[in-house]
Amino acid sequence: MGRLRIEKTSNSGNDEIRVNRDGVSGRICINEFQDKDTLQYVYYCPSFEVSGYGETKELAFEMVESSIEDFFEYLLGLSLHKREAELAKLGWKKQSIFNKRYSKAFVDGNGELQNFNAVDNKVERLTLVAA
Repeated sequence: MGRLRIEKTSNSGNDEIRVNRDGVSGRICINEFQDKDTLQYVYYCPSFEVSGYGETKELAFEMVESSIEDFFEYLLGLSLHKREAELAKLGWKKQSIFNKRYSKAFVDGNGELQNFNAVDNKVERLTLVAA
């Protein structure tokens, strides 16, 4: 798998990943905010239920990047049946036409997430690209 990168986006489209023996690629929505109690920066990826935090955006991104890469390695180590079951538990559905692709709709297209302890309730929607 190539390195992950972040793109700012207002797109509320579906998350999509492609899984094959060479790795995982695709586009995944993540949320960025600053915690109002700790002032830590947080990146949260609801599609995989992973997050990263740090005193700077860079440190927070390094942590979420590492968590997502570890999750991808875990997925690739599973049998096909177990991988499909793991992704299904997270709400992913295998596309019928492109059988190595999975997609998951992202909820809350307005970028307003509830119960996030964000400064000024500001949450920025970003896209994580794995190539």
